[in-house]
Amino acid sequence: MVLALENFAYQYKKNGKPVFAPNKKGREIGYKVKDLVEAAVTLDPFIYHLSEGTHIRALHDHRKNQYFCRVDIERFFYSISRNRVKRVLKETKIQDAERFARWSTVKNPYPGGGYVLPYGFVQSPILATLVLSRSAVGEYLRSLGEAITASVYMDDVCLSSNSLETLEAAFEGLKTAMGEANFVLKDDKTRPPADKIDIFNCELENGRSEVTPERIAEFKAVERSFESEEAFDTYCAVVKSATWRVPKKAPVAEAETASGEQAT
Repeated sequence: MVLALENFAYQYKKNGKPVFAPNKKGREIGYKVKDLVEAAVTLDPFIYHLSEGTHIRALHDHRKNQYFCRVDIERFFYSISRNRVKRVLKETKIQDAERFARWSTVKNPYPGGGYVLPYGFVQSPILATLVLSRSAVGEYLRSLGEAITASVYMDDVCLSSNSLETLEAAFEGLKTAMGEANFVLKDDKTRPPADKIDIFNCELENGRSEVTPERIAEFKAVERSFESEEAFDTYCAVVKSATWRVPKKAPVAEAETASGEQAT
């Protein structure tokens, strides 16, 4: 008889979405998987969420261009099956790929069945990133020429260019690649090429990026600690400033998450 694998302690919902908290052994294996992947893989330069500056740097890198577009992947982690995780671990030459894939996945909380990557596990972000990078989407992004600036921030992919025609073609190509990789896009977060878009709860256009008034109002509507207020103000200032680097004296961890943007 095959015993059920217990790799999480409990699950809960955050903003209506399921989150899984790994148990002690699940967390230990999660860190091991994360370390093994990080040691074995050099991530593409268009991957921003696992590098310094994260989405703030992505915004600043896009500001040099005139036109922008974005797509967002529906239920990103939960769209990645155990078999895809196992396959990409094997391709990366990591031993015990099947065991690590089992410890890294849970029974799908959404319709569709099977076992999938959950939100809440230590290794989920890097495994999801690895799957995306090795999919048709990663191949397509690597094929883009210098006229296109690309950024991946977890489930959010943004392209920009100084040529509207070039960007329109790249946007259509990206959507096709997403379909080939079996990723479903969120229609309400898709932004076709334009001279101004919203992304990460920020406004983005040539030479300018700022936190949206709606996000600022949302933050200010709730009573916050002095430290939280200071971190948010620093975050807003850095998004708008000429540099993406957060001042060292600022509470960096809070400032970098102050956008409120989450993968879904």
